[in-house]
Amino acid sequence: MPTVGMTVLRPDFGSPLSPHFGLAPWLLIYDTETGQKDFERSWLLMGKGVVDEFAQHRCTDAVCSNIGPGSLEILRAAGIRASYGPGDIPASELVDRLKRGEMEPANEARPHGHEHRSGHGRHRKSSGCCRG
Repeated sequence: MPTVGMTVLRPDFGSPLSPHFGLAPWLLIYDTETGQKDFERSWLLMGKGVVDEFAQHRCTDAVCSNIGPGSLEILRAAGIRASYGPGDIPASELVDRLKRGEMEPANEARPHGHEHRSGHGRHRKSSGCCRG
């Protein structure tokens, strides 16, 4: 697993995952061999755009908290393994868990639902946090 792509909330290795794969504000590209971290603004790329960025950086793995069926299919077609990570764990810890084989494989889509964990606790879509 030389390169891991993650959808994160902030350009910080301590950032949690974004609850929205295609609408994540930042992408983290982490080279597990060199330790190099690159953060890219995602500009709301949507699922295909995120996968294209991961593929362009030769990511072999992707870690997300949620992903829809279309994005998961595109990841698989690009040859990128997907894993689910808890949304309240820092990206740095998720990389360590991935290296140890402790992540849940994304065998099925898990679209962002009405309820999720984020940096400000449980809430519903109607609370104003999640637009859409």
